[in-house]
Amino acid sequence: MKISMRLSCVALLVLFSGCAQVAQQSTVDQLRLELAQIQHSLDDSGTQATALFSEQSLNTKNLSDQLTTLEESVAQLDKTVSTACPEKAERVVVQRCDPVNTTSVVVAAEGKMMLGEVERVWVDPPGLQMIARIDTGASTSSLHADNITAFERDGDDWVRFDINNSDKESVTIEQQVTKYVRVFQQADKSGSRRPVVDLRLVLGDVRDTFSFTLADRSHLEQDMILGRNFLTDMALVDVSKQYVQPPFKPVAAAAQQ
Repeated sequence: MKISMRLSCVALLVLFSGCAQVAQQSTVDQLRLELAQIQHSLDDSGTQATALFSEQSLNTKNLSDQLTTLEESVAQLDKTVSTACPEKAERVVVQRCDPVNTTSVVVAAEGKMMLGEVERVWVDPPGLQMIARIDTGASTSSLHADNITAFERDGDDWVRFDINNSDKESVTIEQQVTKYVRVFQQADKSGSRRPVVDLRLVLGDVRDTFSFTLADRSHLEQDMILGRNFLTDMALVDVSKQYVQPPFKPVAAAAQQ
């Protein structure tokens, strides 16, 4: 009886020991499975990280290539602009030889005469100096005139008018009318008919005849406007300057000084 009970106990112990080993083996297998899953997840993460890094590297390279291309385009644009728009030439003083002007030092740049916002102009006839405003926005030149009187001479239209010199002294001039123009203003919707005359000017190294529209400019500071019919192909204008060109002085007037 005792022997039978002992054998039963031994059998139970063996059984429990086997169950413990089975339970332990099951736990180990479970841990191995979880470890394998973690390793797999880590491998996937590493693969994704590598792919992401490669993609970012590719994007960085593309961005670098684009930046290089843009810099090359900007450099080419700078070269094109430099070729099309060369740097402004420095102002130079050119000595002109003129027997009728004792102050024939003409300021020029880029092969053209330099002018400021206002300049002293010699008008001949009648032989006087006036102050002219340089206006690149005006297509034609104009002159303030008082007492404008139209008359006929030898079948041609003439006009008699008074102009003021730089000292505001009045001088009467008679000139043939080359044409009439109608000028429209905001206060004059119907327009006014104005005579156009030719006057010979001396300014810098320019000595030529130009057309002027006679008008009432008493409300303006300068009596003369020099427009594009005077400036085109001859002058460059620097509106920050005034009286760039020296005043014209005839030999006779200079000899008296």
